[in-house]
Amino acid sequence: MNPEIKLKRLCQKGHAAKLIQHFLADRKQPLTILDLNGDCLLGDSNTGERHAITVEGNPLGWVCGSSEDAALLAAFVSYMAQKELESKLLAQETLSKYKELTLLYELGEKIAACLDIDELAHLTLAEARRFLPDGQDIHLGILLEGTEAGQLTVCAGQGELFPTGAKLLGIDGITQQVLASGNTEIVNEVWQDPRYQACAGVLSDISAMLCAPLKTRDKTFGVLSVISREAVSFSAAEAKVLNLLATQVALAIARVHLIHERVAQERLQESLKLSHSIQMGMLSTAFPRFSDGQPIDLFAFMEPAREVSGDFYDFFHLDNKTLLLVIGDVSDKGVPAALFMVMVKTLIRAIAKQYTQPHQILAALNPELCRDNEASMFVTLFLATLDLDTYSLNYSFGGHNPPLHLSRYGIVTMLTGDSGTALGIIDGISFSSQTLQLSLGDSLLLYTDGISEAMDKDYNAYGEIRLCGLLTGLAYSNAQELIGTIMTDVIAFTAGAEQSDDITLMALQIGRP
Repeated sequence: MNPEIKLKRLCQKGHAAKLIQHFLADRKQPLTILDLNGDCLLGDSNTGERHAITVEGNPLGWVCGSSEDAALLAAFVSYMAQKELESKLLAQETLSKYKELTLLYELGEKIAACLDIDELAHLTLAEARRFLPDGQDIHLGILLEGTEAGQLTVCAGQGELFPTGAKLLGIDGITQQVLASGNTEIVNEVWQDPRYQACAGVLSDISAMLCAPLKTRDKTFGVLSVISREAVSFSAAEAKVLNLLATQVALAIARVHLIHERVAQERLQESLKLSHSIQMGMLSTAFPRFSDGQPIDLFAFMEPAREVSGDFYDFFHLDNKTLLLVIGDVSDKGVPAALFMVMVKTLIRAIAKQYTQPHQILAALNPELCRDNEASMFVTLFLATLDLDTYSLNYSFGGHNPPLHLSRYGIVTMLTGDSGTALGIIDGISFSSQTLQLSLGDSLLLYTDGISEAMDKDYNAYGEIRLCGLLTGLAYSNAQELIGTIMTDVIAFTAGAEQSDDITLMALQIGRP
C-alpha cells in the first residue's frame, strides 16, 4: 500500500517547499498552486490555464498561470512529489523489513527455548498469522509426513480445513509439488492451476494457496500451508516471510527430533548397561577350584559382542555326586537374544529337577522353546553330566560346537557323537547321548563359535584347527589359566578387529594325577 503524499506539506515544509517558493518568486507572471479541493496553497491568483500535479498517475492538485511557466512548475512539483513518494516507500519498506526481522528474531528465541514439536508448530502458526492479510477466510496448517506414503498429519492447525491431529490421506497436486521440489509455491487462482485440477485432494472450494516446505539439508518432511477460501493475492514478500518461518520451524523440529533420539539412545545405553550387569550377575561364578580343595577345577568366561549376550553357560549339582555342565548360543545377538537366553537357562534348571540325563533334558526343553516362538529364535546347546566319583562324562548335543578333550598327555580331540539339532526349530525331535571316560589330569573345553569364528581385519577366521593346535601339548596349571591362554591368542589374532560375535568359554580340569 502506497503512503499518502500531501501536496500542502510538500509546498509549505522542507527542502522541496523552498525550491518551489524560489521558482514562484523568480517568475514575472503570477502562478498559483491549488489542491484537489481548489484551495490555494501558494500564490494569490487562480487565473490562467490549469496544469495537473500528479504522482504515479494520481492527481494531487493543479498549477494555475501562464501556460509555459505553469506547465514547468506542475512538472517540477510532480517530480518532487514522486521523490517524496519514493523516499516514503523506502522508509516504509525499511521499517517493514525491520519489523519482519524483529519478529523473526523473537520467534527464533522462542523456538530455541521450545523442546515440544506440537508447541513449536502452534507457536509458528500464531506468528505466521501476523504477517498475513486481516479479515480473510484464511486457514493455516503445519503438515508433517505420516507413516503411510502420500499421507500428511496436521501437527497444528488454524481453521476448519486443518483440524489438529487429522490425517490427510488425499494431498492436492500443489502440495505434492512443494514436497517433491522443496520450493515455496504461491497460487492466487487455485482453480485455474492444472496441478489442482488434476488432484484437489481433501481441499475443495478454495481460492488461493501459499505453501512452504519444511525441510532440512537432505530431506523435506512436511509443509507450512496457508489456504484462503476468499479471493486474495498473496504477495512475494508474504511468501518470503512464510518460507523463513518454515525454515526456522523445520530446523527446530529436526533439532527436537535429534535431542529426543539422543535422550532415547542415552536411556537405551543405560538400560543396556543395567541389562549387562543383571545378565552377568545371573551367571554362576562360584567355581569349584583346586585352590579350594575341590577334586575338579572349573572356570568360565563370557565376552558379549554387544552390551548383552545371547551366549550363556551354567553349571550346578543335580545331586551330591553329579555336576551338570551347560553351554549355549542363541541365534541372534543383543537384547532379544539375551531375553531368549534367560528363558532357556531358567527352563533347563526347572527341567533338570525332573530329568537327569542330558538327552532327556534337551527333549523336554525343545517343545517349550518351539511353543509361541513367533520370532523363530533358536539355540544351540551342549549338555553334559559329570560323575564326580568316577569322572564319567555323559553328554548330548543340540547342534552345538563339539567341545575339546585335552588329555593329560597334551593330545587334543573333539568329542564325537550325533551333533543333534538346534532347539526351538522343530518340535518332536529326539536327542542321543554319548559317554566319555575322563582321567586325572584331563581337561574339557566348552566354547561357542565366537571363538572359532573370531575374525581378523582381513576377515580370516580363527578356526578350530588353530585352537586345537594351540592346545596340543600345552602346559597349564588350572582351568582359568587355560582360558586365559586361549583369549590371549584370540586377541593377538584379531589384532584390534571389531568383535563380531559373543565369546564364551568354560574349562573343566579333573583333579591332578
